Amino acid sequence: MGGRDSGTMTQQSSGQQYKVSRSETRHGENGEHHLVGGQKGSMRLWHKEQPSDTADKQPHANDYETLGYVISGKVELTLDGQTLTLGEGDSYCVPQGMSHTYRVLETLTAVEVTTPAQSS
Repeated sequence: MGGRDSGTMTQQSSGQQYKVSRSETRHGENGEHHLVGGQKGSMRLWHKEQPSDTADKQPHANDYETLGYVISGKVELTLDGQTLTLGEGDSYCVPQGMSHTYRVLETLTAVEVTTPAQSS
């Protein structure tokens, strides 16, 4: 990649952000950290989510597809009649419109990409 940028955000004249520094991360209502977003997708981080944070999760469907990767911890993802246990190094897909739920089993850090892009 090119040279380093000393500012926290770098964007072009159209308003598209090319870089979002940690201090500029937006937080969502469910504890997720919204990272960078593009025209077609966005990235978010679940950082040290605790098992107690997901004890009462109910099945729901989103109007976007989610692709994720577990960095550390363990989570149970239930979708399409299947319960999957995901751990460090596992990746997953939750199709758009599919009813699903998840339950953190061990403190979880995971990164997800959603399409279309989601805002905080």
